[in-house]
Amino acid sequence: MNILCFGDSNTFGVSPLDGKRLPAHERWPGILAERLGSEYLVIEAGQPNRTLVNNPPFSGDKSGVKYLKPYLEAQPLDVVIIQLGTNDLKARFALSAIDIGKALEELILAIKALYHCKKIPKIIIISPPKVHEVGSYKSIYAGAGKKAEQLSIEFKAAGDRHTCEFIDAFSLIGACESEGVHWPYKAHKLLAKQLLSLV
Repeated sequence: MNILCFGDSNTFGVSPLDGKRLPAHERWPGILAERLGSEYLVIEAGQPNRTLVNNPPFSGDKSGVKYLKPYLEAQPLDVVIIQLGTNDLKARFALSAIDIGKALEELILAIKALYHCKKIPKIIIISPPKVHEVGSYKSIYAGAGKKAEQLSIEFKAAGDRHTCEFIDAFSLIGACESEGVHWPYKAHKLLAKQLLSLV
């Protein structure tokens, strides 16, 4: 079984402590692969700053839709896990939760369109957990704390409309309270445990 983990820096595994990449056994795709065993291929496709809606100019082209297609075409996939939305909450984009939810829906439709004559992989959507507006992220994510809660509602609704599985990460896990955006090891472990039952 082939499982694609498509997300942002929290799928990539950026540590809230030092900004470096967490080792495989401490980031959720790696934990998931370890728990599932050798009969499963877990493909890690995390990219810091990746968005659903915009292409951050300081990082080049990070748009989710553009970069997902090559992964879908590269090999047969049984499960696609989407962990995006946090970067779209940045204040400078001025997007509402509804805007971001619509972008997720477009991504789901793009996946289904690519598989129009084939079996569509199971799609699992992970909503962003709470963002803490602190430290260097205070102004970057101004207003994101409340918006992330609304986003979990929009993501669930999109998932329901398109028969996708949904994990409410806003209720399940949290970003590091002192750093604000990236997840501690405990959160990665909790998410991987939740995914095991869905995969």
